[in-house]
Amino acid sequence: MPGPVIFVVVPTFREKAKVLALLRSFRHVEDLNLKILIANGNPGDETTAALQELNDSRVVEISGHPGLFWSGLVNLGLQHVMHRETNQEFVILMNTDVEFTSDVLSSLVAKARATPHAQLAAVTISGDHVVSSGVKVASWFLTLNRHPLAGTLVESLPQDALIAVDFLPTRCTIIPFAAVKQAGFVAEKALPHYGADNEYTNRLRKLGYQPFIYTGARVRLDAKNTGTDVFHKRLSLGTRLRSLFTIKSTYNPFYRFQFIRLTYPVYAWPSAMLLYTLRTVLEVLLGGSAIRLLFPHRESGFSGS
Repeated sequence: MPGPVIFVVVPTFREKAKVLALLRSFRHVEDLNLKILIANGNPGDETTAALQELNDSRVVEISGHPGLFWSGLVNLGLQHVMHRETNQEFVILMNTDVEFTSDVLSSLVAKARATPHAQLAAVTISGDHVVSSGVKVASWFLTLNRHPLAGTLVESLPQDALIAVDFLPTRCTIIPFAAVKQAGFVAEKALPHYGADNEYTNRLRKLGYQPFIYTGARVRLDAKNTGTDVFHKRLSLGTRLRSLFTIKSTYNPFYRFQFIRLTYPVYAWPSAMLLYTLRTVLEVLLGGSAIRLLFPHRESGFSGS
């Protein structure tokens, strides 16, 4: 297919069904020169066999190993992209927990082409509501964040709006290749799993590539396909305590401090570390359901998710 190459980087680990469901979504994509890079953390498994059987010329499996988490697998994909010499236009970072039933990527690419020096994320939907698709910092000092559109009914979404934010999740986020080349790789050592997407998109923002949520592109999210996340899984107190310092814990205080160091302005480090410690304590002791009751309003990031 003619035209510049658009690379889609998809990290995965033992998710054959999710990978195949995502690849079925790509049947809706027309007129784009795609190269879909499946960065597999467990090569030679059922996912590898399924990709070989699929025999899609657009799909390339990149072999990782089980010691790589989200960040390391994404970096394998980015290394592959960087080694191409010509004709790259965009990189789309995408997770296996999304699906789409229309040509979402063509809409995303068209808007990205019309919006120079920007990175755009599709709106993520679970059930009838929007879940957090980007984060706008209201106060770095107080760690106050807004999650624009979170909790909004899908039928109430504007059709073609760009909403400026500071961080983007990379469930379906398009980034100019020039920006990737300038920013380099994801912070694999400091943030091996959670928080790395937000740090990376915020780093791109500091380089002049404004993050936006784009309402003209929408994907569906399986919110339960995650690690130890108290807001999307019902976890006992014992499980929350045992998981506190694991790599796949969203409330791991060590990685939260790393995130603060890499993204927050220096003046806000002390207050942010204190407040994120308090947040971790509340998440472990109360769990996600109780916290949702405390913050039921829209755009908290908890409602409708």
